[in-house]
Amino acid sequence: MDRKNQYYPQSIPHPGNTLREKLDEMNMGPKEFALRTGKPEKTIITIIKGHSSITPDMAVQFEGITRIPANFWLNYQRNYDKYIARKSGSI
Repeated sequence: MDRKNQYYPQSIPHPGNTLREKLDEMNMGPKEFALRTGKPEKTIITIIKGHSSITPDMAVQFEGITRIPANFWLNYQRNYDKYIARKSGSI
């Protein structure tokens, strides 16, 4: 693949930023969101802080609460992971 004609953004925020913004918009804290998704509060907090990834299972749970499609969360995580890999020189 010809890389010189590819666009690579300078930065991509972790999907936890979008989750935090959505929770703020919904007036919901991590604890309530954790209860509604059935995930540990610590897991939700580590995602919001950008220290943990959103898994397919989580994306489906998030969709049910946020009404943001699971594919959005999964694509966002995949793009973030590719950005990190490029930044670290892995690809």
